[in-house]
Amino acid sequence: MGLLTDPKQRQRLVAIISKYNQKLSILLYVAGLVWFLLLAYQPLNASTYFSENALLPGLVENEFYNDAEISNFNKQLMEQLKKDEKTTPKDWIYEQFRSFGLDVYTQNFSLKYPFGPVDKEIPGRNIYAILRARRSSSTESVVISAPLRPWLAEDEQTSGGIAVMMALARHFRNKPYIAKDIIFLMPEYDEVGMQAWLDGYHGTTSEFIFPGRLPGRSGQIQAALNLEIPPEKTAYLNIKLEGINGQLPNLDFVNLVVRLCRKERVKVTLNKMDDYMYDPETFEGYTHALKTMLNMMWYQASGSPTGNHGLFHRFHIEALTLSGEPEKRGRSVGLDKSGRIVEGVFRSLNNLLERFHQSFFFYILSGTQRYISIGIYMPPFALMVAAGLIKALALWIGADSSQKKPEADSAAVQDADKDGEKSEEDKAEKKKEEQKKEDSEQKKKEKREKMEKEKKKLEEDEEEDEEEEEEEEGEIGDESEMPQQVGLRSLLPVVFICMLLGFLAYSGPNLMAQFSTPFRLRVQDSLLFGLLALFCASLLYPRMIKKKYNESDKFQVDWQTLKSIGLILLSLILFAIALMNISLAFFLTATMMPVCTFVVPTKSRILTWLQKLLLLLVSPASFLFISAVIYTLVLGDKYSGYLDLLMSSWMYVKQSVLMRLLDQCFFGSWTYTVMSLVVFPSWLMFWGVPHCEP
Repeated sequence: MGLLTDPKQRQRLVAIISKYNQKLSILLYVAGLVWFLLLAYQPLNASTYFSENALLPGLVENEFYNDAEISNFNKQLMEQLKKDEKTTPKDWIYEQFRSFGLDVYTQNFSLKYPFGPVDKEIPGRNIYAILRARRSSSTESVVISAPLRPWLAEDEQTSGGIAVMMALARHFRNKPYIAKDIIFLMPEYDEVGMQAWLDGYHGTTSEFIFPGRLPGRSGQIQAALNLEIPPEKTAYLNIKLEGINGQLPNLDFVNLVVRLCRKERVKVTLNKMDDYMYDPETFEGYTHALKTMLNMMWYQASGSPTGNHGLFHRFHIEALTLSGEPEKRGRSVGLDKSGRIVEGVFRSLNNLLERFHQSFFFYILSGTQRYISIGIYMPPFALMVAAGLIKALALWIGADSSQKKPEADSAAVQDADKDGEKSEEDKAEKKKEEQKKEDSEQKKKEKREKMEKEKKKLEEDEEEDEEEEEEEEGEIGDESEMPQQVGLRSLLPVVFICMLLGFLAYSGPNLMAQFSTPFRLRVQDSLLFGLLALFCASLLYPRMIKKKYNESDKFQVDWQTLKSIGLILLSLILFAIALMNISLAFFLTATMMPVCTFVVPTKSRILTWLQKLLLLLVSPASFLFISAVIYTLVLGDKYSGYLDLLMSSWMYVKQSVLMRLLDQCFFGSWTYTVMSLVVFPSWLMFWGVPHCEP
């Protein structure tokens, strides 16, 4: 507080920032980035633990050993799927759950494709059954779900998970300890069907998904477990956490599933990344933990759910997906073990006395049993963003001092004029004294000379008036000789055009999709080409509002104030994103902040084009393409050669743009909204800096 109240301390701080802002920015950014990446090192993070002891994981004895029954259900379901490979056996599943004595219902819904014909709707039907608890009045419930997929579906089969659900429904039917209703849900069309069921259950509406009425319902849903288990034996079980907009389930729920998997001696992974088996404090252990952490952050940064569980988070329901990976070699996990794990999860949830409210909702996992909380990862992230804020403050001080210099110069000129006038008066007095001493004859001559001088002065005054009028007319007619505009007023056209281009990128896809039919293009092609055309056109905005001063072809704005406001705006955006999706904020900060902080106008053409190239590399369009290349290299299918890599990445870009837009329309994702309406205009402000006059 002393720095804020003491004027001398404030001036000293301002001087330090103005002098060492470049070094401070580099130091803060590098320190924050290294610190954040070092959080994967085991001594710098913590081991997971249970905050909610009421779950009592693993303290009950398993009673589910219906191996033959699961195999029988799985075999019958496979036969039903093969009868009609393009549809799902909804009626057969309905009758099976009904034979168990459960309340079975169906929900009809319809889907309107956002970029297709207006009147065309796609119908769908969800099946769900409710096991009513004997010891409660249906005020609380839990959900177990598995998506309905036909035999020819592109995604993996989930018939194994449906078979486990059937066996568990029959097993739990006569158990007296069930205190919460159990809802067995099988949605059609994966996330779309799940969203329709959740909208119908909670009474919400959507513009593109029209949920039908739910004939039966239960109480408040406390947790949900989604199963994506194939019909054959699996090599291990995989946990998927990431929900819509990067939301995560309560860490206690994750710990519960991990603990029960280890109790059954089943290998469990996090997004297909297992824990390091040897000493985790070695360099190999650190790199493995870092890959696991970055892998989780990669999925979270996309803002798309990694499974049906991700849609429950919008309604404050803790949920995750448990998937099985097909067996290749080594030990396998049968459906019986998967069934016992699910039984343990729901018996633990049955003990829950209240909603999940303890433990952590904001965290990063470097392993299935290691976590980094929000109080640990926010300080290094704040250092990375502070690098831009320090630079913004230094630029603001520099712009303010540069505006004060012309005022000081004009004051100095006025003082010099006054001193000149005083010296002339002294000389005149001396001359008068000398003239008094002269003879009367000289006085007469002087009078004559004065008369002649007065005539000359009148003539000179008339000439000066004519010249001043000509100069005023020239200033009015020739605006190219005006001085450069400075201050916030010069930035208004820049900010307005940047925001307008961002709004066009946000609202343009609906118009772009209409060109797919007349030009015989696929929707994803028309969307991508339209957005690329808009992006390329936006790069020309400095020329759109360019003004020529002193025969200069540069972008005439106060670049220091422009960059200062841009850095402040970018910092606020990144901090706001970090409160919900730290992974997206981290990747944006790691790439955009160093380039946007150090870009400046320069007279060197090489440096100018180099800065433009770096800005293009951190633009939203390049960010999307580079992420597609990384996905193809690390997580995608195999490729042959660099050309195949580029083609696969290009296909992924088209699919990614379409999926982000569909997530926005169907599920309320704001990833595309943030990138187009907020990040893109902010980047455009920095794009104008290299075009300015240095």
